[in-house]
Amino acid sequence: MKRLLSIICIVLALTIGLSVSVLAEPNSAFTHVDQADGKVVSVMSAELYTSSMLITAESLGIDENVPDINDICCGPDGKVYMLVGISSKIIVLNEDYTFNTYMSFVDENGDGLFFDNPSGIYVDNDSNIYVCDTYNSRVLCADSTGKVFKTWGTPESNLIPADFLFQPTRIVKDSRGYVYILSLGNYYGALAYSPDGEFNGFYGANNVKATALDTLAFIWDKLTKNDAKKSSSIKTLPFAFVDLALDSKEYMITCTGKTEADTNGSGQIRKLSPGGQDILYKRDTRGSSSTSGSVNFLESKVIKKYGVSKPQNIISIDVTKDDYIYALDSMHGLIYIYDNECNMIGGFGGGYDRAKQLGIFDAARALSIHGDDVLVLDFDNKAITVFTRTEYGKLLMEAQKYHLKGEYDKAYPIWQKVIKMNANCQLAYRGMAIACYTNGEYEKALEYAKIGLDYTTYDLAWGVLFSKYISDNFVWIFSIALVVIIGLVAFVIVKKKKGIILIKNKKLKLAFATISHPFNSFEEIRYKNLGSLWIAFVLLILYYLANLLNQTVSGFLFLRSDPRTYNTVYTILSTAGLIVLWSFANWLVACLSTGKGKLKDVFIATCYCTIPMTVYTFVRVILSQFLSISGLQVMDGIGSAVTIFTLFILCIAIMQVHEFDFFKFLSTTVVTILLMILIVSVVLLVGVLLQQVWEFILKLYNEAVFR
Repeated sequence: MKRLLSIICIVLALTIGLSVSVLAEPNSAFTHVDQADGKVVSVMSAELYTSSMLITAESLGIDENVPDINDICCGPDGKVYMLVGISSKIIVLNEDYTFNTYMSFVDENGDGLFFDNPSGIYVDNDSNIYVCDTYNSRVLCADSTGKVFKTWGTPESNLIPADFLFQPTRIVKDSRGYVYILSLGNYYGALAYSPDGEFNGFYGANNVKATALDTLAFIWDKLTKNDAKKSSSIKTLPFAFVDLALDSKEYMITCTGKTEADTNGSGQIRKLSPGGQDILYKRDTRGSSSTSGSVNFLESKVIKKYGVSKPQNIISIDVTKDDYIYALDSMHGLIYIYDNECNMIGGFGGGYDRAKQLGIFDAARALSIHGDDVLVLDFDNKAITVFTRTEYGKLLMEAQKYHLKGEYDKAYPIWQKVIKMNANCQLAYRGMAIACYTNGEYEKALEYAKIGLDYTTYDLAWGVLFSKYISDNFVWIFSIALVVIIGLVAFVIVKKKKGIILIKNKKLKLAFATISHPFNSFEEIRYKNLGSLWIAFVLLILYYLANLLNQTVSGFLFLRSDPRTYNTVYTILSTAGLIVLWSFANWLVACLSTGKGKLKDVFIATCYCTIPMTVYTFVRVILSQFLSISGLQVMDGIGSAVTIFTLFILCIAIMQVHEFDFFKFLSTTVVTILLMILIVSVVLLVGVLLQQVWEFILKLYNEAVFR
């Protein structure tokens, strides 16, 4: 009967799966904040920009119809240039967005030039105008009157692949005269040209992300595939850049667009060194740094519309003179603003499915910075939306500018104004924390750093205060420690001489003996029936309480969860629930593998194995109130050792309870883990089905009541 029950449970679990989807969408004015658990979430924010006007052919007073606007660019002269592809013209606007003139490109003979689906326009510091004439495979450079004096075509070089198709989409030029051009679908990087027009090669291509399994598969294919199989295999190519811009120091900022097929991915924005390497770094809340290749600049979850996933896609980028990076997500019409350390300043915009409201878009195509304004091209509406920076936006970006320069005293009063306008601004609390620390106001620094989740500044301020406290109270702290040590030594000596027994209950003593003598202890539990369910339940409760305290009352530097949003259900499931599930699944598998242990024996042995983890966790909670980040690293190392030791005695416990050898233990453990996963899937699926049934019953009830 027991074997039949095991088979039924396993077959039932194998026949059912689970699918869960999540829907999340950011607010029209939002920002990202870090959480203690390492996640990044979107929260509402005060407006950095407000939509102020809509530029259309009608608003400009242009009589003739403007068929399409392919791209926009703001020149250093303050004028705005609109590229109209079909009519092969450029509309020039004054600095106040009024109409200035039409411009057409002509060759040296004065004959007009026609564009074929041009993708990009750019104006350099000499007011020369560049147009990426995409389908004509050329880039035209004209002076301010429209006369073309230079053209770039397909480069003639051994570096160019034979099948390369030159279809330019974007272009920038630095102060030295070097030109960088992006070509449609080109994954080699930007094409770089010297000031005299010579092609220098490709610059700064993306890399293909590969896991350890991908590497092993590549090696295996190299060793086993013949030429025919190799020629038919599919190669994974890096994603191509879709836009580029230069910052104040003329480092190239690029955006890649969608970096993964079904998710928002990561590494959408990069900053390239002269050697083409990514030098845009992100520092996390605990002080570690990584390149932007591992940073998701968009939302953590894919937004769904009508049940279909819509991954975000950055297609346009621009940089201000203060090195703030603006990126446009074309899928949802959102504009993201980042500083040069990957800190999100804020986001705004929006639009999907034929939007008709000022500030949102039908099809966002490009953005450009015009002083304190942001211009966004809506391709389908043939319009440009002008966003004007608000007072809050000006204060926030000014304060962050001073902060990044290390001028914390100048930033502090501005941060105070920012906080009054937006209490959700995490950057403001961090800026105030470091400002207070540099001014010697360590108590305030702790307060602000805790709110802003700035572990580095908190650690610095706490280290100063703790050192001061120790030095001020060293005499009595040393005296108490000395008395405690002497007392413990004396107690141990007296205990040995007089044979004092601290634990007289045999079953309780055996429970603690499993740590020092696991083989003998678990053997006695199995054969002499000295295991106690009551002791096991108490140990299980203590294990849960230890983890509960660790998640809620640990010191700030040690806390890995937000007590305000903490849900104790997850702790119950990850402690008591996991142990009960393990015990049940292991017993089921053991029944099919000639295991001798009963369900009670497996449960008792597993609970006894939690003693090292429980003791360590309680000690960690106590020490977390005093230790610094360096102490956290030591505690984490000790925790890893304790975890390994716990798994070791669990291995011994299961082997002794079921009378398994080591290899049989390994095989049954793998099956047990798989069965645990399937059981959880079944439970979740049943929950979803019950919820759907309940909703159906409610709908029937409502229909009956209203009719």
